[in-house]
Amino acid sequence: MGPGMGRIADALKRAERERRLAADFGAAPIEGGVAEPPVSNAIPAPASDDASAPMEVIREGLSESLVPFFERSSLITEQYRSLRTRLLSQNPQYEHRVLAVTSAVPKEGKSVTTLNLGCILAEIKHLNVLVVDADFRRSTLARMLNEPDGPGLAEVLKGEATYPHVLRPTPYPNLRFLSAGKTRDPAAAQLLTAAAAGPIFKRFQNDFHYTIVDTPPATTVTDVGIIGQMCSGVIVIVRLHRTDEVAAKRCVRLLQVNNVPIVGCLLIGRDLPLGRYGYGYGYGYGNRYYRYYDYYKKPVEAAK
Repeated sequence: MGPGMGRIADALKRAERERRLAADFGAAPIEGGVAEPPVSNAIPAPASDDASAPMEVIREGLSESLVPFFERSSLITEQYRSLRTRLLSQNPQYEHRVLAVTSAVPKEGKSVTTLNLGCILAEIKHLNVLVVDADFRRSTLARMLNEPDGPGLAEVLKGEATYPHVLRPTPYPNLRFLSAGKTRDPAAAQLLTAAAAGPIFKRFQNDFHYTIVDTPPATTVTDVGIIGQMCSGVIVIVRLHRTDEVAAKRCVRLLQVNNVPIVGCLLIGRDLPLGRYGYGYGYGYGNRYYRYYDYYKKPVEAAK
């Protein structure tokens, strides 16, 4: 057995153990000795008798990129469950975590990963999970969830909406969604440095076991450097055979310069050469993602 097959086999074994745990969560620890997190004072989720079947509503128009929803037994879904296991094992004290997701450059899969990670965490019925779209310039999560435009994080930070009224339900009973809302590009960074930003992120942490925040690419705008300081850490997405090594290193340096803790890098995509082992998923953003570069007439200078 080659090293590639060995890694996939190990991932599937871990996923199988975790699936068994989901059927009787709390009766056995998951990998790393992580048991069921205690019930907190977080926003309560509707009761469910089956931890492994959380979907109560089939919503029209959901994006097919939500693989845990549409393909619950696929290899990609199992890989997300493996990531979930690692995150839980890194948090043995069951502290509430706010995790930002970013990438070095556009089109690396960060928004898809953000939403899928939120869905996979919400498979555990005792976890209250929130997904936040903090990508004001290129918000995509509402469209993936087939949610209409409406007040979101921007309106809360501007004082035009209240926090409880902008939280939206999802097909997962214990997963909530907060859209980006509406703002003009030049005002995005100003909103994130407003006095209301710190308290609202603190409230995310108080109310939910895990909050997953979608952010713009780290090397295009400064938002993630600001957001990351209000989070428990940042996950950096690296796409196999696409992310340039220089860009990836630049992303890490920018986060380090801003004292943003990096939880880890998630490698996604398919190992293409010679048909070796790996996994991948398809999605499309079109040319709209280049609006990041339209915002600045020239690329942001790399950290020295």
